Amino acid sequence: MITGYRLKERVKPYAERQEAIAHPIRLSILHILAHGPMVMHEIVENLDYKENLVAHHLHTLLKAGWITKEKKGRYVVYAFKERQLFSFYRLFEDTPLYREVIEKRLK
Repeated sequence: MITGYRLKERVKPYAERQEAIAHPIRLSILHILAHGPMVMHEIVENLDYKENLVAHHLHTLLKAGWITKEKKGRYVVYAFKERQLFSFYRLFEDTPLYREVIEKRLK
């Protein structure tokens, strides 16, 4: 079991990534993008928020590595970065919870 300073250092990047999704709008964006990549106006239409507010939250998610963006012609396409979702489980790899529950469910 890791404790003290080593534990603090280990959880820090996970906490930063989780903090980035600790907002209802950002969680909503991730939920929408889990259905597939979308351009800004599609995200705005699905959320019913103003474009500048959505852009702000997209930037936060992009900076934290939760989403990607790719320019295609005139549009920027945003996509959920699935790897981030599963990387959270790595925090628990050396615990009984991981071996007894998470590992079985991921198979």
